[in-house]
Amino acid sequence: MTRRTTLLLLLLVAVAAGGGYYLVQRSEAAAHASPPNTGADRASRASSSEDAPLYSHPRIADAAHILAPFEPRIARMADAFSTDLGIDVHVVTTLDGDTPIESQAVEEFAKRKVSRESPTGGLLVILDPKLGAARIEVGYSLEGVMTDLHMSRVARDQLAPYVSYGSAGMAVMDVLHYLRDYALLAAVRGDIQLTEGLRKTPDYLRYQQFLSGGAGARTALAALPADADLKKPVTRNRENYAPGKTPQESVAALTRVMGDLAGDPTLELYTEGSRLMRKHYPLAPFEEWQRLESLEKSRPLEYLVDGNLAVVTSPKPAMGFTPVLLRRQQGLWRVDLVETWKNLFFNRDGNYFLRNSNTPYAFGLKQFGRGNYYEIAALSLATGSISGDLALLEGRRDADSALRRAELWLRNGFVFPQALLNYEAALAAAPNDPLILETFGNRAQYLGFPELAIPALEKAGRGVEFDLAHAYDEMNDPDSAQRWIEKALEENPYDGYALEWMEYLCEQRKDQAALQRARTESARVSKLPGRPFNPVVLHFNPENPKFEPDTTVNIGGTTVHDHSHFGVTIHNTSAREVEIESVELASVGTANESGLGDIKNYWTYKSGGNRLRAQEYLYFYKDWGFVVDTGHQHVRYVFHTCWHGVDDLHRVRQCRTQWVDSLP
Repeated sequence: MTRRTTLLLLLLVAVAAGGGYYLVQRSEAAAHASPPNTGADRASRASSSEDAPLYSHPRIADAAHILAPFEPRIARMADAFSTDLGIDVHVVTTLDGDTPIESQAVEEFAKRKVSRESPTGGLLVILDPKLGAARIEVGYSLEGVMTDLHMSRVARDQLAPYVSYGSAGMAVMDVLHYLRDYALLAAVRGDIQLTEGLRKTPDYLRYQQFLSGGAGARTALAALPADADLKKPVTRNRENYAPGKTPQESVAALTRVMGDLAGDPTLELYTEGSRLMRKHYPLAPFEEWQRLESLEKSRPLEYLVDGNLAVVTSPKPAMGFTPVLLRRQQGLWRVDLVETWKNLFFNRDGNYFLRNSNTPYAFGLKQFGRGNYYEIAALSLATGSISGDLALLEGRRDADSALRRAELWLRNGFVFPQALLNYEAALAAAPNDPLILETFGNRAQYLGFPELAIPALEKAGRGVEFDLAHAYDEMNDPDSAQRWIEKALEENPYDGYALEWMEYLCEQRKDQAALQRARTESARVSKLPGRPFNPVVLHFNPENPKFEPDTTVNIGGTTVHDHSHFGVTIHNTSAREVEIESVELASVGTANESGLGDIKNYWTYKSGGNRLRAQEYLYFYKDWGFVVDTGHQHVRYVFHTCWHGVDDLHRVRQCRTQWVDSLP
């Protein structure tokens, strides 16, 4: 575990890609991730290429505005090259569009005086979205290790595909992580000469310890050619890397793949989603073999099988041990990297923990803790394959198709740069659609990108206050987080979760007076008669009603377009009688928003007067739709329910926002 992070979420590190440095959850780095500007205004503007750059750093020049909001993290990575390796790294984007990228690189390298004052050397990463080109220019002292052939291949495969899009920043982060791994490996082998002080850094010593003595993988790693193509097709002895009929056979094949650095992304040993991962990320050789060593040190392995799924774990895992997840397909056991890296993240001790329990492999991952439940399970496939479903959607520019592509890339392939391209396309097609905004915001937040999550969630509307508080908290901005908790308490002053959040944020801000007030209020609310902190809740049946945009129905002589059919239950979960003040309903989606007014009288109240007794629930079922063809591709019905206690002398108003998505 390097000093760079505390909780490093190594997406695809080594096993499939080697480049997940950027996924950081509540890390020491994330604690300082904010640019100098703070707050919602900064986050909202950071994603716009029309504004002047908000972030300034001597090693970063984003004239094309394609790195936002990742510039701070890229800058920290560039600074780490200098601190730990003495290598001066600069990242530049241009809008030249005419001059060949090679010429631009030479000019920028000289103009920025890259490596002039660095003890080891320097390199420049340059991207021109008008050309759709990228290049990695290397200083003279590093040319023998980071050859032009090698750097050209990395730029072509890992940077150029994303250079014209918002995911360029993420691609740069991946490449910098890969180059750091490569430079450290070269330094320990003696191919790059470091000063005595730089040979005492924690990263250098970690790599040195691994390479000091021994044979096998370490010897091969020490002899690895500088410009080796680790992803070249395997044509000879491919059977050594084939899936087996038992989990044990496939694990043996996996160890051969890792030991031989067989990075061919087409190997049948892996599931289809895993092959996509291996195709779209670089392979960091040191991390690949370090993970192999951890696996070997954790033997004997334990094989847990549940139907067509298997988890290979260890009763006595070594530090950094990664369980092997396998799925049986066509009678052969294939390695499932997607579910591995989508759900297992690093902790501060260099071990993995289960971040998400919504995985079919949860049965065998109990030793890695218990995660929360996130809606990122693999989507069911219409064609039976990810590539087939992506082919069906190819060329479609509507919002729903773009969102579906994004979700396939993320949930079925865990390739976030490709997913990001399509989330952006969905937002461009329907910039105010709350389903797209919320989905993208939640995915970005799960992966540790609050900078991406905040502007999307702030635009999504009511009901995401806690998500925004969490995102700002991850950015070490408790003041902004508190503003969103205050909004939640304006909606419902008795919300116990919001009151807990307020206590936590007062502790973060070290405001003892405010903390005492928050604790006093939490204690008071918890003792109120009738448990008013238990809210009025709506339930929908079905949870995801079907949206019918291509047919109409006749209801009472009226032709109804874009219709759905679902029921709504209203439930008073408290121990007191309440009066429903209003249930304001709006419909939002890919087309114009509609306000449908107060529907509190859709229910028939047994007690009269819009009242619900303690624990009482009421239900109605109806067709929903529009008297005109709206052009919606899907519709979200947003319910804003407000109530107060009948015996509450102060008639404290409580509100709650919920919604149901009607999808095609």
